[in-house]
Amino acid sequence: MSKAWIVGAQLSTTHSSLDRLGIDRVLSVIERVKAALELHILIVGAREIPEIFRLVTDPRGRPAKQIFLWYNVLSDIPAMEDSDLVVNWRGQRSRGWGGWAEKRAEVAETFRFACPNNPATQAKTLTRLRELLSRYPFDGVFLDKIRFPSPANGLEEVVSCFCDHCRRAAAAIGLDLGDVAQIFERGLSAFETLRPLGRQAEGGSWLARLAGPGSLLSRFLRFRSDSIEKLVAEAHAEASRLGRRLSIDLFSPGLAPLVGQDYGALAKHCDWVKPMTYRVAKGPAGLRLEIPALVEGATRMLGLSEASILAWASRHLPGFEAHTLRLTREHAVPMPVIAPEIADAVRLAHPVPVLFGLELVCHPGVIEITPEQVIDMVRAGREANADGAILSWDLMHAPMDSVRALAAAI
Repeated sequence: MSKAWIVGAQLSTTHSSLDRLGIDRVLSVIERVKAALELHILIVGAREIPEIFRLVTDPRGRPAKQIFLWYNVLSDIPAMEDSDLVVNWRGQRSRGWGGWAEKRAEVAETFRFACPNNPATQAKTLTRLRELLSRYPFDGVFLDKIRFPSPANGLEEVVSCFCDHCRRAAAAIGLDLGDVAQIFERGLSAFETLRPLGRQAEGGSWLARLAGPGSLLSRFLRFRSDSIEKLVAEAHAEASRLGRRLSIDLFSPGLAPLVGQDYGALAKHCDWVKPMTYRVAKGPAGLRLEIPALVEGATRMLGLSEASILAWASRHLPGFEAHTLRLTREHAVPMPVIAPEIADAVRLAHPVPVLFGLELVCHPGVIEITPEQVIDMVRAGREANADGAILSWDLMHAPMDSVRALAAAI
């Protein structure tokens, strides 16, 4: 008999226009889903809509056992200014991802990222978090966008941050970001890109192993992940002072180090973690967008051929084969790639529970999930010994045939 699963869901106040987020409609959607499936956790946000926040946290009729505030930490934060944004090694600030606008979606997200080492950013995002947790009786907070930009924004934006705040913070630990910038200015010749990963190099992420133990690039990657962890620790302290729990939205393990997320370090501050193991979505954090964007960025920025990247990936990455990239672009990330990602999340976060991100949403042009895909993911999650799943990323756009498929599968 399979162990009982924790099932949660995200309800977005950002992925629909305001006129489609009336109380009656939100309540109707919640009740329709609850009629098919018991929800243990409901995560609501990230845009503050007082009527909705009061509805879901009302002790007289909470729609789930635990209600979490969905909170964006480093992107699309209130009063964000250009001076808050991360800076790449060329001195360019974050431009974000324009895909939602291109698809004429109703989504209020830019994916422009602020710097975790910028005191102004820290003050804005932690103050706002404290205000919201003080205003509404959420059981906890679910941190999202607690990272550096991803390949969806372009590989040059991934390589950040080199602002004055980061330069000072790095200098304090003996790291010169000017020297790091020179690596990227010189390009491929500056380090051994796509070198074979020998047996002695096993045990770390593919990115850390490529960078090389103790190298300048490796120290830069560590500095970034330490910067993110420090801000998560401060958010955890804010939540704890108010008696609230904390959880976090993480990139799928294969790409998490690329955006400054260290599962083991971050899990220490969490009640549970949610890896964004998205195989279908063509949006930021979705592997169907991020993996091709990483490959395309490496061909442009480093001068590598796509064939050489795929040949290397086939030798070194679990489940990756010669045809994986083509299938990813045309259909979805193949399950032989996704299944090890869920298993890695469980291993890296242990003993903290892992509730993996289960795509269950319909946004034409970005994602249109099917019941069969839901069932495949449930099977992979069970085999990986995950503690449950979070319906991602919006009940307001969740097709009921897939909700019913999930209910039957668990």
